Amino acid sequence: MTPLRIFVRRGAIRRFHRLTRDAEGLPVSIEWDRRQQDRRSQAVPPAGEQRGSADRRCDPPFTWNTAEFVVVPDPADEV
Repeated sequence: MTPLRIFVRRGAIRRFHRLTRDAEGLPVSIEWDRRQQDRRSQAVPPAGEQRGSADRRCDPPFTWNTAEFVVVPDPADEV
């Protein structure tokens, strides 16, 4: 079984405790989302300066908005 990380939305205390309890004994780590705000600004770069061909971000998975968490593979195992 591949180890996973579950990030819980900031402030979702009941969800965090429930996932922590239910994942006991499984190869899963439950962590708080530590972000406080979106780091990228919406400012347009000056003329002639290109910051990438397109915005690569996409919408978050449905579990982020619906269930207040997201599941990701543990990067330590992706070597």
